[in-house]
Amino acid sequence: MTLDDLGRHAARGVHRVTAPELAPAGDPLERFERVRTRKRRNQRIGVAVLVVSIALPAIAFAVRALRPTSVPVATPSLSGGRIVFGVWHPGLQMADWFTSEPDGSDVTDLHVRATCAAWSPTGNSMWITNDAAWGPDQPLRPAIIRTDGSDLRALDATKDPDLNLGCGDASSDGQRLVLEGFNDAKRSVDGIYSVRATDGGDLFRLTHGHDGYPQYSPDDSQVVFLRSKTGIIPDGAGALFVVNADGTGLHRITPWGDSFLEQSWSPDGQWILFQKPYGQPYVVHPDGTDMHPLPVTLPAGAGARQFAWSPDGSWIVFSLNRGDEASIAIARTDGSDVRVIVDEPGKLESDPHWGSPSG
Repeated sequence: MTLDDLGRHAARGVHRVTAPELAPAGDPLERFERVRTRKRRNQRIGVAVLVVSIALPAIAFAVRALRPTSVPVATPSLSGGRIVFGVWHPGLQMADWFTSEPDGSDVTDLHVRATCAAWSPTGNSMWITNDAAWGPDQPLRPAIIRTDGSDLRALDATKDPDLNLGCGDASSDGQRLVLEGFNDAKRSVDGIYSVRATDGGDLFRLTHGHDGYPQYSPDDSQVVFLRSKTGIIPDGAGALFVVNADGTGLHRITPWGDSFLEQSWSPDGQWILFQKPYGQPYVVHPDGTDMHPLPVTLPAGAGARQFAWSPDGSWIVFSLNRGDEASIAIARTDGSDVRVIVDEPGKLESDPHWGSPSG
């Protein structure tokens, strides 16, 4: 059965969780998300990463509805590469960053604290938000580090003091970064920007709006991002848009209110994976057609967010939420073989990205 077939089959049983089913405001995971929401809104693009606190009967119902009818008799080997993930600190509004093998072994502390981190296309370096250097006289800029967290090099050739450059993605040829631009005091600068990956110079603007978490298509010809605007329900949600890498051809691919931050383009360029409220993995074609859920089988009482593809497109990695904790998990794209690979008690492990096998 193809991904298309699985998704359309699963969609017939999906139960949409409505706002009254959200956990109470005192729930620890919801408090984490509200702090994270303020961080994203204040430092990035004016939108939130609002996701459900997961111990909900309605989500458990949705998970059961999405379960495949058969269990695989064999488990294929995992993709290569490594996974980078953060351990979020609500009080600091930043994460400490780690890497691991896809099976969760060899967890390595990078000794890096930042809002965002992601692999370079070759897997032999990473770029981060250089939060440590951000201050009254220094706007936020990206930086490059080695895969062990050493040798930080700021990419600060863009000197515009009114523009902060936050989270985003690198082109497959390693020549450009596409980043979210923002300034709470000067909203006219908000949008998606591209800079040279070697030094952060050669600034080029792609969009104007409350836009965030951009990602290149595998062939670097397009960029997907989340746009928010006032009045969208639920709070913090928005719509996915795709724009050509030269700033032309802007078009919306999901309905308003149907997406949260941190979408991921499949390695073959055919699908965009994203989180639909609340905690449901969905895919859609880059032209906006055939939007449907992925039938991921989650543990009872759990939910998922922050989805990303493996380098070969056969797995997804995500943050799995249970009660007041979050762990890192993977699953095959047919929805089976969910594995929790990193789970330290009491930690909020989040923002996983699966790097190239060459890393």
